[in-house]
Formats: sequence, C-alpha cells, structure tokens
Amino acid sequence: MKKYRPIRFLLLACGLSPVLAGCFGGTSPPSRFYTLAPLETRSSQLPTGRSAIISLGPVFIPDYLDRRQIVTRSGQNELIIAEFDRWGGSLADEITRSLVANLSGRLASANISVFSWQSMPLSIMGTSYRVPVSISRFDGIPGDSVVLSARWGVFAKKETTDESLLVKEAAITEKVDGQSYDAMVAAMQRALDRLGKEMGDSITARDVMKSP
Repeated sequence: MKKYRPIRFLLLACGLSPVLAGCFGGTSPPSRFYTLAPLETRSSQLPTGRSAIISLGPVFIPDYLDRRQIVTRSGQNELIIAEFDRWGGSLADEITRSLVANLSGRLASANISVFSWQSMPLSIMGTSYRVPVSISRFDGIPGDSVVLSARWGVFAKKETTDESLLVKEAAITEKVDGQSYDAMVAAMQRALDRLGKEMGDSITARDVMKSP
C-alpha cells in the first residue's frame, strides 16, 4: 500500500489549499495593462525659427508608486497593490508622455516646443529650458477620488548651471466614477490633464520663456 501514499498526499494537498487549486491545470486570471498617455498625441516638431524649447523631466515618483502594479488605497493609510491590473510601462514614463502631449498642444501657439528630457535632441536652435516634476502622491480610492500632489519648476539652461525661473506646487483631486481600475486610470488621466493645464497657464501667464 505504500506505493499509493505519494498520490494520496498530493490529492490531499490540492484539496486543502486554494493556493494549490491549480495543481491539475487551473489558471490565474489574465493581467490587464493600462496607459496614461492620451490616445491622440501632438508631437513637438523641431522649431524652424526662434523658439523656446522645453525639456520636460525627469519625473520623480515616490518608491511606493515605482512598480508595474497599480496602487490604490482603502483608507487614509492602507495601500492596495493590484496583482493583475498593471501599467503598460513604468509609471514615471507614462506620466512624462502624458504631460509632454498635454503641454505640446497647449504651448504650441506660444511658439514653445516640448520634448521628453530623455529624447531631447542633442543639437537644436533656440533657447532651452528644463522642467523637472516631483510627484509626492498619485493614487486614490476606487469610487471616491484620485489625489495628485506635485512640485514642478522651470529652469533656464546656462553654460554650467540652471537658473530657477519658476517653482510651483499643485494639489489636484479628481472624482473616480466607479469602482473599476478603468475608472481609476481615467480619473488619473484627468488629474494629469489638469496638472498640464496649470503648468501651461503658469508658463504663458508669467512669460517665463522670455527670461534670459
């Protein structure tokens, strides 16, 4: 009878633990991937005349967000990390692409071209500026709201240093229209759109691009 014990033990293990429910061909739920980049983007073209050039980035995010899984909250202090709902790329890159697309459309009429700092052309005409973004919070509660807290600035590129022209903070809350991750990501995109609008309005209103 001893020769049957391994099979009996395996059947018992698979029957007792949900973790081992896939012993005989079970599968995990499929992963779903999301992006923050707008479906329709307006790429900046190299300027043909005198123009200001913005290099947007780097974008800094806190450690708890620096992962492929989408992070939400169940309360003020508890974080929930989704196992099967993930970003299509790094979250910092997703944010960068979204802001570049947003600012490119908003600042085109002001003769300002916007590029990701990672893809900034090595040799361009015009005056260059750097716009780093530091995000301290970008998450929310499904069915409630998304919170985006960020600090950003405009720096004029000098020979050896950067001159600070503008530093601002943004605190944005956007309602989440549902419990799904689709609704969460849509609210996060709207929050980024509002951040891009605040950045674009501040840049053009103060005319910082005409500073030395």
